[in-house]
Amino acid sequence: MAAAWVRLCALILIGVSSGTALAKDKTPTAIVVGGGLAGLTAAYELQNKGWQVTLLEAKAGMGGRSGLATSEWIGNAKAQPVLNQYLDRFKLETLPAPEFVRTPGYLIDGEYFSATDLATKQPATAEALKRYEKTLDDLARSIDDPLNPQATSTLFALDQINVSTWLDKLQLPATARQLVNQQIRTRYDEPSRLSLLYFAQQNRVYRGVSDRDLRAARLPGGSPVLAQAFVKQLKTIKTSSPVTAIVQDKDSVTVKVGSVGYQADYLVMAVPLRALAKIQMTPGLDAKHLAALRGTNYGWRDQLMLKFKKPVWESRARMSGEIFSNTGLGMLWIEPALKGGANVVINLSGDNARLLQAFGDKQMVDQVLIRLHAFYPQARGAFTGYEVKRYSVDASTGGAYLAYGPGQISKYWRLWERPVQRITFAGEHTDALYPGTLEGALRSGQRAASQAQDLLAGKSFDPAKAAPVAAAAAGAAAKENKGGFFSNMFGGSSDKSGKAEQVPAKTEAKPVDEAKQDKPGFFKRLFGGADKPEVKAEPIAKAEAVAPVIAPAPAPAPQAAPAPVVKEAAAKPAASKAAPAKHAPAHKPAQKPAESKKATAKSEPAKKTVANTQAKAG
Repeated sequence: MAAAWVRLCALILIGVSSGTALAKDKTPTAIVVGGGLAGLTAAYELQNKGWQVTLLEAKAGMGGRSGLATSEWIGNAKAQPVLNQYLDRFKLETLPAPEFVRTPGYLIDGEYFSATDLATKQPATAEALKRYEKTLDDLARSIDDPLNPQATSTLFALDQINVSTWLDKLQLPATARQLVNQQIRTRYDEPSRLSLLYFAQQNRVYRGVSDRDLRAARLPGGSPVLAQAFVKQLKTIKTSSPVTAIVQDKDSVTVKVGSVGYQADYLVMAVPLRALAKIQMTPGLDAKHLAALRGTNYGWRDQLMLKFKKPVWESRARMSGEIFSNTGLGMLWIEPALKGGANVVINLSGDNARLLQAFGDKQMVDQVLIRLHAFYPQARGAFTGYEVKRYSVDASTGGAYLAYGPGQISKYWRLWERPVQRITFAGEHTDALYPGTLEGALRSGQRAASQAQDLLAGKSFDPAKAAPVAAAAAGAAAKENKGGFFSNMFGGSSDKSGKAEQVPAKTEAKPVDEAKQDKPGFFKRLFGGADKPEVKAEPIAKAEAVAPVIAPAPAPAPQAAPAPVVKEAAAKPAASKAAPAKHAPAHKPAQKPAESKKATAKSEPAKKTVANTQAKAG
């Protein structure tokens, strides 16, 4: 009897050990939702670690929010370390940027000015821009750790204020204010919709990075060239495959694309928040994540590329790569065309893009071309065509890129960096240091892939913990700092009243229709000098009530037919086994996030990534 019992125990132990060995030998599987550069990066890194990866993209093409630029200016390894690592790995050639494009230019009332020209021909405007940059740099320096921007009650209070209110206090001359507004709305969103804390945090990240670092080289073909380099490395990609539902259980994740189901061990979600909000998830997201899906602000932008047989502007000025206009033309990006001629990429941003939602593409291009022709009379004769990307009306993005509004850092900061059960999140909106940029998208893909690897190894992630300072503490700080921090941050010597800036507790956000009534007229607003040195500040948005947890609904019955396969793909990825890809460790950013804390304290105007390197996220 005893011998039989011993044999039974031995058989059980052998079975358990055999099952463990089989589990270790099983190829881990992952589904990546989203074919932008964040999703492509995550899929590539996981595949290189030996995972079987299936990438699902809702649209017919890959690359996500890659822009229209056919010859994109990019930063050096100091400004965009991860991007440069992938360019080297895929052997993508770049060309050195000409010196004249490495600093911004200005188009003021139709006349082009370099930075040097501005100092000699419009000294008052140049001096006001310097004062603005110095004050902004002081504000950025007040943030010790860009990964924890709301660390103190005083900094927390900045999140309750919009950038337009801060600019009003600076009392900039009209032309300088118009140029500053255009720069901010191009790189983020309308100043009245942007959190001052977010604006300061981003400028803290880029302290010590010059314009010359940000436009160090040219990538022929633009970011789509990088996207295609990733695509060539991946084994299983399915386009035209919009995900409708995701179900998690203790052992796997099931993804529904119409009537087709895909199953894997883990999932990387690499889509914008507006697209994620349309996917039914079981179990459902908690109240904080649901509120972030609805409430997080996105910068709005429409991008036009006007094509010309020749660069008609050369007869009057040698325009640089990035030009800010005071006449409503948006930010202009001049580049040579790949097949001869020249292109002007124009970003209509912020409220300008919002107001143009109802316009057709041709109407919008005609209005821009009329203004450009007024400055350069040969423009219409040399015009050959156009392309348009309308991020503002794209239902899957709801804008162009993340741009935190007032109060939103306090509620949602770094929320999407943590996995939710078997799902990790990627995309420019999930990167704390470089949101809204190509660099941020690539970094987020690396992080999400690494987190999936950690989950496979058994690592647990604590639920995201909110770290905002209490609003009451913020109010107390405002009272304690009369004549101190806030008087310095909001104009310094120009306001000697010693009164602290009061933060409204509850106000309603101004609707677009009301905003339009405050303007002197649509086309004057869009293309004329409507930006005033003192703009009426939009009230701070009312704090959004936290929504209750919504009980998950059952997944809808599949209706659509299986999506077409771009590369070889099984109908059920988890059911098939593929040999593990050769292991290749993921590249790490040359500069770790923590190193941003050690940025030099030298007072140098803070810079932000150029617009054409921003909306390249997945």
